[in-house]
Parts: sequence; C-alpha cells; structure tokens
Amino acid sequence: MRVLFRVDASVTIGSGHIMRCLTLAKALLKHGAICHFACRNNKGHLIDLLQQAGFKTLSLPAELYCEDDDALATLGLIIEPYQLLVIDHYQLGQRYGKLMRQCCQKIMVIDDLANRPLECDLLLDQNLLPDMETRYRSLVPASCQQLLGPRYALLREEFYQPHCQRIPNHLLVSFGGSDEQNLTSLAIEAIASLKSLPVTADIVIGLNNPWQVSIKQQCAQLSNVQLHIQTDAMAVLMQKAQLMLGAGGATHWERCVTGLPALVVTVAENQLATTRYLDKLGACVWLGSPADISKKIMAEKIEYYLQQPELLLSISKAATTIISNDAGTPLVVRQIINLVAEKT
Repeated sequence: MRVLFRVDASVTIGSGHIMRCLTLAKALLKHGAICHFACRNNKGHLIDLLQQAGFKTLSLPAELYCEDDDALATLGLIIEPYQLLVIDHYQLGQRYGKLMRQCCQKIMVIDDLANRPLECDLLLDQNLLPDMETRYRSLVPASCQQLLGPRYALLREEFYQPHCQRIPNHLLVSFGGSDEQNLTSLAIEAIASLKSLPVTADIVIGLNNPWQVSIKQQCAQLSNVQLHIQTDAMAVLMQKAQLMLGAGGATHWERCVTGLPALVVTVAENQLATTRYLDKLGACVWLGSPADISKKIMAEKIEYYLQQPELLLSISKAATTIISNDAGTPLVVRQIINLVAEKT
C-alpha cells in the first residue's frame, strides 16, 4: 500500500498536523505501507523531521495560493500512483480532492473544522462535540465513512503504556510546537513567583518556537524547572505530572488517556468548542484565551488546584472516561486497511 500525506507545518500553523500524521504513518509502516509526505517549504516546515524519521518528503513551494496550484504542484512531483491520499489541511477542500483523484485510489481527510465541502472516502475528526454526528452530513459524499470523536484520536503507542507514579506538585507546561503568544514564558514567570509552594516543572517547546532563546535563559535561572525541546518523551512527562498548563487541540486526547488534569488556554478558534465541552464535562479547566491570562492569574490557578487533590482526582477520572484503551491509532489503521482493500 502506497500512502501520500498532504500536510503542512509552519511557525503560524504549528506542528500538530505533522505530528498526528507522523503517528499514523509510523503505524501504517508496521503494516507494510510505503508512506510519503508532501509539504510546503514554509518557514518552520519540519520537512527535516519527517526525513529523519525515514519518510520521503516531496517539497512544495511555499507560495501556493489556491487549491488548483497546490494540486498541480503535488501532481508534478508524483511518479507512481498512490492507493491512499491523506489530507490534513484546513486550506484544502473538495476541489483539491477531486483534482488528486487522478493519482490516488482513495482519499482520507483529517479535519477539525467542518467548514467546507470535502472530497473523501474516509473522514477523521477526533473532536468531542455535542453535534459531532451531524456536522459533516452535507459536507462529505454520502458514501464517505466517518470516524468521529476521540475514540479515533491519533495517539502514539506509548500513551497507552502503564502509568508511572505522579510527582506531587509537579507541573507540565506545553503550549504547542510554536506558541506564537509565548504563553510558555508567562507560565515560567508564574511558576517562579510561587514562593509558598514547592513546585517543580517540565517545560516543553517545539523546534519552531520563536522564543526559544529567551525561554532557555529563563529556565537556566530556575533550579526547579527542566526544559525539553521537541521531545519524544511526552507520554512519560504527562504520566508523572500532577497538573498541566497547556493549549487545546490534539493534546487534549493525550491528556485524557493519561488522566492528567489540565488548565487549558485556547490559542486558536478551532480549539474553543471542544475545550468548552471538555470543561463542561469536568475533564479539564478552561482558563479562556491568551487575552484573559496574566502571570498573576496563572500563578493563582496553579496554587489553587495543586492544593485541591480531591478536585484534581475528579478531573483525572472525568478525563479517563473520554478515551478507551482499545481504540485510537490501531482502530484508524484497521479502517484504512479495509478501505484500501475495497474495489473502486
């Protein structure tokens, strides 16, 4: 099975789309699939990361302004047809999918927005929303199979491993691969201001974080924090933390499967609905948007929740009910194998 992933990363887009596609590609690789990527050469593209992981990557120009241009550029680099095209891109919709049919037997779309018509045989939206069963009804073909909800979250295998012991008063801070608003620095300042509570913390940032130099300087001045850049140990870091400060998005499902309580700041419009709903279910605490947050507010929230062990336990229990241990990436892989095996 030959699979092509059309996905981008950049300082603006972040790294989330690439990381979840990389998780899926590695899982498909175990089933004998040949996986390639097609990515725009944006600032912060992460093409090197994909190549280091062993995946051939087709480099597309950064200046692709419409779906037609994107499809033509991609088609021009394809030598052999693919059995499956996986599209994880908010700017690509029905037009792109139809143009790519000429070299791809089946199409899978990974989406979160439900804001445009899509051309696909398989749709994956891992978000938990009250209307998730009906959101795509008029946006995908009637024959399209829909994989909806966190049951299909693309999580790496290590997140399902037995949990290690949580460390009291230990925090995990991670606001995504780019963190354009630099909430990481604000969190470090908040941690440094906690004089009455003995707190330790793991700080996680991505390769694309534009504040990397200043964050390194901040962490070097504090003996109770450790900085991790583009870490592969996220599952372990989540399992040993007592509380997390972070953004919404796909990280929600990593937190849920590890039962990690979280204070969440939504840094993008597409994070709002799911974060609000998880907050309503008691599976996280939504603090608002970056405009609602200050060092003082963050410090007060950290101090309050770390001193409420029963409340943290309640959040943890609510989070672990969201995703079962028998689902996730392996379930998605089975659906893909069945799809590709079907006759067109």
